[in-house]
Amino acid sequence: MFIIAILSVLISAFSPVLGLIFIIAYSGKYQESKKEGLFYLIFLITTLIFLSMNIIDAVRLSDIIIGIGMASYLFFKLKSRNFDYAMIIIYVFLYSTIYGLFRHLVLGKKLLETVSVAFEQSRELIIASFQNNPDQINVFLDVLEKSRIFLENFNISIWIAGIVAATYLGALILSKRAGSNWKHNEIRLPFFLIYFLIIVLVLVLLPKTKVVGLNGILMVAPLFLIQGISILDFYWGNFFSKSKFLLYLLIFAMALNLPLLVLVSLVGMFDIWFDFRKIKITEDVHENHLS
Repeated sequence: MFIIAILSVLISAFSPVLGLIFIIAYSGKYQESKKEGLFYLIFLITTLIFLSMNIIDAVRLSDIIIGIGMASYLFFKLKSRNFDYAMIIIYVFLYSTIYGLFRHLVLGKKLLETVSVAFEQSRELIIASFQNNPDQINVFLDVLEKSRIFLENFNISIWIAGIVAATYLGALILSKRAGSNWKHNEIRLPFFLIYFLIIVLVLVLLPKTKVVGLNGILMVAPLFLIQGISILDFYWGNFFSKSKFLLYLLIFAMALNLPLLVLVSLVGMFDIWFDFRKIKITEDVHENHLS
């Protein structure tokens, strides 16, 4: 337990997303054996030690304790009450939205200072590395500046999307390691997400709230992607389970292909409306009656 808790903090200090995946995937047996209090005490003490050693700053301290620690605690608490993984992901999404807003409003200034310092160091490194090639310097600096603007404008949605993705991936690993019967191909997200999407699309159309609307789209996109992946599993899961090579090839293609990710997300979004699995089941029943 001590090693897992310390590793959780160490990984979270490097990447909160990877940290949450690790906690959900590998600390489950301690959570379910009623030792979660001791686990999170070690987690908290280790985080404070990291702060005292200047390994992390105030923003990362908040991210680890409130953003990651509390999100993982919520995950396991809901799991202990027999919530299904899909609803747990929704609750973690709502929690991470609240924390994302807090992070932006309260810690935003410090976060932007950290980002500015990191990008300034990157800028100096680029200039030093390509002194003899001004054209390449301009290209890299342009990309760097656009990346900085993107991070500043979308830090809320980036955090939320990362936490949702981490919760989903962690749940997949946990369910596989624990041998639990998670019917992944039956994931059904609540319809209120469509209302949320409509609201943020309206905000995108208004010039003054465009950035807010785009943040909203990026926030909810991973949820639609999860639903879309569940649809793929429903129709072709048995086929891909027979060929690990094709399964890994599909995962690799999706990870590197943004249009494909968007397409799968759209499938997930429309499934909330039309319930493609119900259509398939109805067709199968109809065929059985005919035969």
